[in-house]
Amino acid sequence: MAQDRKRYEDALRKGAVYLDNKLYKEAFAVYRVALKEFAKEPEPYAGLAEACFGLKRMDKALELYKMAARYSRGDIKYLKKVADVQERLGLLDAAGRTYMAVGEVYLRGRELDDAVSHWQRSIRLEPALLGPHRRLAMVYQRQNQIRDAVREYLAIARILQMQGDKKKAVQMCRAALRLDPDNEDVHKAFQLIKSGPEAFVEEEEEAVVEAAPTVEDDASDGLSGMVRQIATAFEDSRPKAAAAKSRVTDDPVDAARREAQNQLAEEIFRDEDGDEPVTKLSKLERDALIGQGMDFESRGQIDDAITCYKKAIDGGLSMPAAFYSLGMLYLDKGDKVSARPMLVAAAKDTAYREASKLAYNAA
Repeated sequence: MAQDRKRYEDALRKGAVYLDNKLYKEAFAVYRVALKEFAKEPEPYAGLAEACFGLKRMDKALELYKMAARYSRGDIKYLKKVADVQERLGLLDAAGRTYMAVGEVYLRGRELDDAVSHWQRSIRLEPALLGPHRRLAMVYQRQNQIRDAVREYLAIARILQMQGDKKKAVQMCRAALRLDPDNEDVHKAFQLIKSGPEAFVEEEEEAVVEAAPTVEDDASDGLSGMVRQIATAFEDSRPKAAAAKSRVTDDPVDAARREAQNQLAEEIFRDEDGDEPVTKLSKLERDALIGQGMDFESRGQIDDAITCYKKAIDGGLSMPAAFYSLGMLYLDKGDKVSARPMLVAAAKDTAYREASKLAYNAA
């Protein structure tokens, strides 16, 4: 095994030297040796892809970069390579989806600026992708960038209308109106929805994305499915043993509070179910409020966090994690009267039952 590893590492070093000197055929040959030694490591696939790229074998390079991304469990540098080659090959829809996925990974790593830039690039390549528009709307609203958030809500409304989902298109317009009640573009969007999808073809609106409708991300797509698994792996990257130790030694009230934060974060990443009931606020609006609330809570701005969580709950969020988080914030303020109904609601979930009682009785 040690000899295999040595041959593998030697081949990688030689391949890198060949690539640096643009000796692509030689690089291809030695990376194949490395691949024979360890077929489930990402580096040989990436090296072979670089060699194919240099040899102008773009289709093969794309296939190999995808393999590197898969075996690396979604290393962003390989995902970016996939997107770049897809874009060069003119596969703009696929490239847009890959950049969207890269943005998701960045978001899970709390690298918001990088996430936003990749979602923006995604919709430049494929304007009718709902995913990046939704993410941008959530982030812009969370950051109180009203004009940008309204623009994204209108883009979403237009795409949904052209896909025949008038009810959700109207919901997005209402969400935009709640942000900017006097916005003429939003009022005009309502009229366009009433007039039918052909009106969107005739109108040239700055705030509305001009693009033909496409089918949203298909769960059966190989790369998309792989990236969803990647994002989950990134989110749960801590060693299981350490997590188990934490559960044993932590105070149950604090442990439940962290679990509530994890569940709220997962809610932001959850795709909207097509059968979900229409609530006062759209899921996008609730997600933005959850994100704001979590940000405020992490900075110790209790009143602001309470306001956000309360708005999200009043708008239709019914997660025990949200009730527990809000109840705990009320306790942080010394307001047991307001905390009680929230903790009672949270305690209906066994995950928060003991912690809710302990926290309330100790306050």
